[in-house]
Amino acid sequence: MKNLKYYIATENDIPFISQTYHENISALHGIYRSEDVWKELLSIKDSTYYIVHADTSVAWFRIDIEADELWVGMLQVKPCYHRKGIGKYILSVVEGIAKEKGYKRVGVHTTEDNAVARTFYLSVGYSVTEIGPCTTADGKERVGYTFQKHIL
Repeated sequence: MKNLKYYIATENDIPFISQTYHENISALHGIYRSEDVWKELLSIKDSTYYIVHADTSVAWFRIDIEADELWVGMLQVKPCYHRKGIGKYILSVVEGIAKEKGYKRVGVHTTEDNAVARTFYLSVGYSVTEIGPCTTADGKERVGYTFQKHIL
């Protein structure tokens, strides 16, 4: 997809964030979140939400800072825009932000049943660094995968 741009999300973007999250909720093992909850989440200090826009908003992602690493806390592409290179664009943006801020690694988590995400992260140079139990937002125990990429 061409002409992708990103910007830091504002409260005006909450309807898009909420809608896209709920469209992907089963793959995320998520729970319902009201727009008020999203407003609170946007205000968390160590997390930054971004919107990816072409002619319309097509995706959003969240970056979390944990110790000496930048983490992709969430990456959501509207289902009608899947497989159009938006995920690769987002990771290139995240890696650029990591470099700019002096981080040497980017990490991301997913679950064993999300084969599409696992395959995607491997295809763009991320390595599995940990496999183990995790509890997803819906309260269920699953097998989690941690991926990391060293940024040069």
